[in-house]
Amino acid sequence: MPESPRPQISDITRSLAHLADRVLVRRSAGLDQYVAHTLKLAMMELELHIPGLETPSGLDTARSFAEASETAMREGDEREALSYALRGLACAPHDPTLWYLGGSACIEIGAIEVAMRMLYHALWINPGHQAARRDLEALTSFLDDGEEDRAA
Repeated sequence: MPESPRPQISDITRSLAHLADRVLVRRSAGLDQYVAHTLKLAMMELELHIPGLETPSGLDTARSFAEASETAMREGDEREALSYALRGLACAPHDPTLWYLGGSACIEIGAIEVAMRMLYHALWINPGHQAARRDLEALTSFLDDGEEDRAA
């Protein structure tokens, strides 16, 4: 049985754009399981593509989406912030700031596992991303404290 071909960057970016739409349409509590699962797969596939080898063609567009994501977060619309971050990632899939913004939005939505994965992915791309490191340390510290409380 032949092995199925791996998705190309264009396939991954198309899926991220699709997720951006779905995040806005599905407004149930938390994050839709389809979105969470597809994001997990997209991150796993992106780790097979080395960041920086190919310059993304939509860097200016990605920056605009990052600004829109930050604005939406300030205004308290975390789903819109996540959607903008995903749209930006469709233009620049190895942008650590967009992964960080998406992770931050997921924290606000209550999708902690997805948020942690997105923050880890931002750090995989850029280990020096201070905001992602800070938020991830805060989340893991919070989760570790909760485990100690349960053990007591």
